[in-house]
Amino acid sequence: MKPVLKQNLVKTLLVLAVCGFAYLNQQYFNQTSLDISQAEAALFGVGSDEFTPYETKPESDKIAGWVKWALYAAGILLLLVLTFVFDIAAYAQKLTGKKVANANKINAWLMLIFLVVGMFFAFWELYAHGKYTKVYNSSSIHGVDYDSMFMITFILTGIVFVITQVFLFVYAFMYQHKEGRKAAYVSHNNKLEVFWTIIPAIVLTFLVLRGYEVWKDVMYKTDSKEGVQEIELFAYQFGWTARYPGFDGKFAPHSFNYISGTNELGLAERNQVALLKVELQTEIERIEEQLANQESLLEELKETVIANKRTANFKGVEETNKRIAQVKSGEYEEELLLKLRRKNKQLDRMAMMESNPETVETLFDGSVHDDFLSKEIVVVQGKPVRLKFRSRDVIHSAFLPDFRVQMNCVPGMETEFTFVPTKSTSQARAEKGEEDFNYFLYCNKICGATHFNMKIKFIVLDSETEYDSWLVNQKPLFPKSYVKETNTAEEIEVVKVEEKKEEVEQTI
Repeated sequence: MKPVLKQNLVKTLLVLAVCGFAYLNQQYFNQTSLDISQAEAALFGVGSDEFTPYETKPESDKIAGWVKWALYAAGILLLLVLTFVFDIAAYAQKLTGKKVANANKINAWLMLIFLVVGMFFAFWELYAHGKYTKVYNSSSIHGVDYDSMFMITFILTGIVFVITQVFLFVYAFMYQHKEGRKAAYVSHNNKLEVFWTIIPAIVLTFLVLRGYEVWKDVMYKTDSKEGVQEIELFAYQFGWTARYPGFDGKFAPHSFNYISGTNELGLAERNQVALLKVELQTEIERIEEQLANQESLLEELKETVIANKRTANFKGVEETNKRIAQVKSGEYEEELLLKLRRKNKQLDRMAMMESNPETVETLFDGSVHDDFLSKEIVVVQGKPVRLKFRSRDVIHSAFLPDFRVQMNCVPGMETEFTFVPTKSTSQARAEKGEEDFNYFLYCNKICGATHFNMKIKFIVLDSETEYDSWLVNQKPLFPKSYVKETNTAEEIEVVKVEEKKEEVEQTI
């Protein structure tokens, strides 16, 4: 056997050994295979609110696991023996001058065997795991067209796959090397080039036009707001918040400048905006005071070092010395200046927004007082839903696999997706035979450490009556009684501002 071929064969055996070890290692720990819900959990996070450990196989199955180990090791050894058999045959041919084995014929037959075995496993994979692809039984109207488009593409490409693979391996068998036969050199064939250019062009044109029609119907509908349920989804690391417009059907204006600890969505609510200004101004004063007192801080830190040395607190000495180095190097001052710049910039942006009386009147129009937040998305079967997306920090991607819905959530940009759910949660449970099944909206864009568990429950009710019953139990985030009425739109009054300022100073 040629050295290069032998090396490649040994490398292949090593890869097989590693793969086999991983598989048998899983069997050793006796984990059962995943069902469809566990597969979804592995991809998008746990499918329910509580994690259910995998079931384990009985103890008696360990014997079968060891038998598999033995059979696998025997198979690897057999392949190694065959490798050396080829080497022995090559040496025998060299000594006797007689051909012991025809490597070209062996390779040709291996091509046919690989074709048959490979096709068998390809179709077995489609049969065994095709259900995990979720390309059927959609829970939305547009999902039916989406599934149809996917299946057409899959069938056409599947036919091309089978034909090309059959030609590839059968031709390799038919035109194997034979003594006395010389291969023909063909630089080009115009007829073949026309054939394999026009046919794919026609097929791809059909697929692209079909895809464009589906995309246009899904994304560019001209539905009015009448009869459409609108919900805003606010994405952040690592969760979702759903906002409903309340009984007036209007979302309150918002701005990222108004985001605070008590106003996570940045809604334009007078009281919250005024309190935010107080907090920002208080923090600015504190930072300015810290900048002015750097020398006294340095002296305090030096005294702290001496005190820590007396008590043999060496860890405290090390940490305090680091802070002293930060102050002396200017790193501490630079950090404070950066914070100060951010706070002042936020106040400047807010002042610029509120410098125009018309803008103020539009922002603080009172529509915020019936908006409410929910940690679940609740919609009605058969009623159009328009999901509006915002992101607080990084790019997220809202993904509803059962409804064939996906849309990016981009910071500083609003996106939306409109669809009609056709199966309620109760109907889906009955079809799947799972009493605890729930729809979930996942993040399908890797956005950080706990991205895998960034999800929100998506509930589809059977009727408007159920939805109305749920709706009356929701409480506005900032009810009208929360804010003091003002005489003019330009005024932004706040309840007990001085008490709030004292509270902020105490927490700092």
